[in-house]
Amino acid sequence: MKKKIISMVSIAALSLTISTSAFASPATVERSVNFRSAPSTGSSVYQLISKGSTVDILEKVNSYWLKVSYNGKVGYVSTDYISGSATPSTGNGTVTKSANFRSAPSTDSSVYRLLKTGTTFQVLSKVNNYWLHISVGGQQGYISTDYVSYNGGSTKPPTTQPPTVPSSAKADRIIAHAKSLIGKVRYEFGANRAPSVLDCSSFTKYVFGLEGVSMKWGTRFQKDDGAAVSKSNLQKGDLVFFWTSKAGTINHVGIYMGNGQFIHNSPSFNGVGISSLESGYWEKHYISARRVL
Repeated sequence: MKKKIISMVSIAALSLTISTSAFASPATVERSVNFRSAPSTGSSVYQLISKGSTVDILEKVNSYWLKVSYNGKVGYVSTDYISGSATPSTGNGTVTKSANFRSAPSTDSSVYRLLKTGTTFQVLSKVNNYWLHISVGGQQGYISTDYVSYNGGSTKPPTTQPPTVPSSAKADRIIAHAKSLIGKVRYEFGANRAPSVLDCSSFTKYVFGLEGVSMKWGTRFQKDDGAAVSKSNLQKGDLVFFWTSKAGTINHVGIYMGNGQFIHNSPSFNGVGISSLESGYWEKHYISARRVL
């Protein structure tokens, strides 16, 4: 009888594990993150999950925390460090315009090969609005949603389409929020301790978030947000991107204010300041712009 009871408990535990995994969505740790006992920075830390590790997202608690499973243990991690979706989206898809099949959901990742128009694939999960985790011929990888159609959900419009003019009122409010932080925010590389200690991209994330515009922390994510816009067509509220260390590689972001000026959190100010986009250092280091409003 004792052996039967133990066997029944084991089977129940296994069933629970299978059930949890069945409704989980795989995600990748973009930067080392604390695996916590509760969705709060005041909770205890189980361990540090290293960059590149895979976790299973069980539930999106809110905009800041995910409930995940890692190595059989359930806990919580910050959304800022994870690339994945709390809503798995499976199905089939077709490449509508030749696109790169990549090793990770980023334009900086390596390219396995070019998938030609008409290629069919299986959707494993929707990483975010910009990337799908797919399987082609048994090989797993990632593809931009701009170049596909799939039955797991609608994709966002291609960024080559003319971007809409941003809401002037919302742009004005975002710029006002940004200006209100002059003298109140300290710059620190790699910091996201809103609202007092931020880097350039956590600053834009925080300011836009005040108006309900959700963005991930990091220029490598924000540089692909929204729609591309030319420098000659900039509007208030557009994100503007620059290089500061390696020519052509985006690693700084600010918010366009109009009249050739932008506001940003920069080490040159040790905080928030306003610079010119039309002359000097930033004019020479400008790379691109995105419209997210």
